[in-house]
Amino acid sequence: MSRGGKTATAEHPAATSFEGLVVRTESGFHRVLSGDRLIVARTPKKFNSRGDRTTTTLVVIGDHVRVRSVDEETAVIEEILPRRNELVRGAAGGSRFLDVIAANLDQIMPVHSLTEPDFNAARLDRFLLIGEAAEIPVVIVLNKEDLVPDQFAEEIAGIYGRIGYPVILTSAKDGRGVDRLRETLSGKISALVGPSGVGKSTLLNRVQPGLQLRTGEVSDATGKGRHTTTTAELIPLHGGGFVADTPGLRELTIRDVAPEELEWLFPEFRPYLGRCKFNNCSHREEIGCAVAQAMESGAIDPSRYASYRRVYEDLDELAHPYD
Repeated sequence: MSRGGKTATAEHPAATSFEGLVVRTESGFHRVLSGDRLIVARTPKKFNSRGDRTTTTLVVIGDHVRVRSVDEETAVIEEILPRRNELVRGAAGGSRFLDVIAANLDQIMPVHSLTEPDFNAARLDRFLLIGEAAEIPVVIVLNKEDLVPDQFAEEIAGIYGRIGYPVILTSAKDGRGVDRLRETLSGKISALVGPSGVGKSTLLNRVQPGLQLRTGEVSDATGKGRHTTTTAELIPLHGGGFVADTPGLRELTIRDVAPEELEWLFPEFRPYLGRCKFNNCSHREEIGCAVAQAMESGAIDPSRYASYRRVYEDLDELAHPYD
């Protein structure tokens, strides 16, 4: 994962530069893996004072960086290499900056519970849109299968499976689906994302016993999970690859998407695009809308169509705040 990075040897002394993968970030210090070498690196002040920044954090897990050794254990980051993709959320407090959580992912895996807390299709759909907008492959994980009737689990899985998303039904409690989840994670850099309380940490503990990640229960008062992860890191897997352990996403952000571009982020809409009566159809109220007709005929699930309309309105309000 080091992209050919050089470790310190007699031929390449500690003062040389090398490339590596950022596997943990915390308080301005970053753990960088290069080959078998793990070193702590910091960012220089010139990085942190850049005036053109649009994100709250500069270096994130998954970044490939060029570092310069200071001694055998510490280094300074000289360059952040170009990213293939980014997983982002809105920064806290209404800030105009984006909070980049991870970069260069091979897949994101939205984990949602089928119950406790109740399955929320609109929330899952927003995670799928984040993946589509960032051009990161998505694998859906539906947890707590043991707590719902088989028919309900298969119905929910079928909605997304027919669209083309791989779906893994799991139970962190009894272990069903864990072998398939482990196989899907192997050899890739993955991010398990989703609201707190759905069982992400418990599933990872099942995938790789011994991780001992902290787990949280669902609050009886709010029905929502308690946050248990505070530091972002890439956890190495025994079967190869890494899984990102990230804080729960509170403010979901679909990055750089105009309302009229949203239709392309719904894969099941694509066969019908360009077939509406009007060229500028927004697929909401227009007569002769091929997408709406597909929904009415059962080709598009009504819950997905409802998600499209809600997100379209949100994006339209952001694009035209004073209309």
